[in-house]
Amino acid sequence: MQSTIFNEQKTFRPIPALPRALASSALGGPFEGEAEVRGVVPAWLRGRLIRTAPAIFEFDSWQAQHWFDALGMLYSFDIGTDGRVHWMQRLLECEFNRSILHGRDELASYGTRNHRSLFQRLLHPIPHSTDNANVNIRPERRHWIAMTETERQLTIDPESLKTAAEVIFTDALPKRLLVTAHPHDDSERKEWVNIGILYGAHSALIVFSQAYGSNARREIGRMPLHRVPYIHSFAITRTKVVLILAPYDLKPSSLLWSKRSISEHYRWSPENGTRIVVMDRESGTCTEHQGPSFFSFHTVNAFDLDHGAIRLELLAYADASVIHQGMLMSHIRRDGLPSLTPSLRRIAIDPNRPEFRMETVGPGVGFEFPTIHYARANGRPHRYVWGSDLSRLVRIDTKTDEATHRSLEGITFGEPVFVVHPEAIEEDDGVLLTVGSSAVTQASEMTVWDARTLNILAQITVPILIPLGFHGGFESR
Repeated sequence: MQSTIFNEQKTFRPIPALPRALASSALGGPFEGEAEVRGVVPAWLRGRLIRTAPAIFEFDSWQAQHWFDALGMLYSFDIGTDGRVHWMQRLLECEFNRSILHGRDELASYGTRNHRSLFQRLLHPIPHSTDNANVNIRPERRHWIAMTETERQLTIDPESLKTAAEVIFTDALPKRLLVTAHPHDDSERKEWVNIGILYGAHSALIVFSQAYGSNARREIGRMPLHRVPYIHSFAITRTKVVLILAPYDLKPSSLLWSKRSISEHYRWSPENGTRIVVMDRESGTCTEHQGPSFFSFHTVNAFDLDHGAIRLELLAYADASVIHQGMLMSHIRRDGLPSLTPSLRRIAIDPNRPEFRMETVGPGVGFEFPTIHYARANGRPHRYVWGSDLSRLVRIDTKTDEATHRSLEGITFGEPVFVVHPEAIEEDDGVLLTVGSSAVTQASEMTVWDARTLNILAQITVPILIPLGFHGGFESR
């Protein structure tokens, strides 16, 4: 089935259909109900999973040109004390979604051109950032925080999935500091750690912390930038922040008065290699280490070794084609979802050497959306990593290099969310939650997997199409 859209000359043309895994019922409903549960939900697993996803890729004459730019949605699975599961979905309430639905297209997005007039471009040389928080969402006191890769974050009521307010920061950091959607939670220090990019005549990468319950951020350190790299995530140890600067970057001045999307300003320069910057979390001092070129969305973990050395694990692509080409909607509509199968790499960083060393971990099973037992292992040595290649759930034992994987026939699913057993002893004692849409029915399901064996414990089915998204979280009760 094809949909239609008008081009700039207002002539009628068909556009190829979306892959089934990106289809959504967030506009038409239904919007909530009781899920069908097959199997047995563990008696200790009680709480709420909330995830966000790019959901609406076209509306009237507007069309998202990159996977990152579709109108965002939120959905939840609430597991009650009686084992019953209530589900809900809602289109994200934000300025970007409202503007598109009302025929306006003036906010910046990653890979889709906006249609600002010459006067608007002269008045605001760089367009206002989007608040389309379709990348990640995390619990924060009685609200959850929905995030994308700009300075704008939204507080979400977990009961209704309605937007309560936009987050207002009360500190001296630049107002337009574009932060990642992957902050790190340091429960020992009771703070969040994140990084942001400052664009301008004095562009910089700024690392900051934010105490629990506070909207004031404290700068840890900053690094001047001539060209600004794309950074999706980073890692922390107990003492350091580890930043991966791939040679996929842009010149900030090129954004001024431009009609092009932000993604069109990036270039891949493999001759420059990849840089890893290690910043001390107390002093803000940095060391820089050079190595072979690669591109990465997600770090897995990092931890301190003896004599100031660091071990870092991440998922690495050979180049940036996955974001620059594979995630363009023209490619996805023609060729299907991109291959999200980077290699798990282990990187050794010696503070006294200018270069880093990198090796492949495991038997070469590619996957994305890595997760670990975060509360126990983040910033410390870990053994197990889980992820998804969209059709398989993957588990890697980094001690033995053994890989295990399981699939669900007809289901495309993304990030596994690890939920620890409340009386856990071993690192892998818990379950994994994935959400995926069916290739053959008008249904989606949340699957509960045993984290150790990857056996399916329960399948929780809902009568809606939930599009493949990126990230989310679970809060136990």
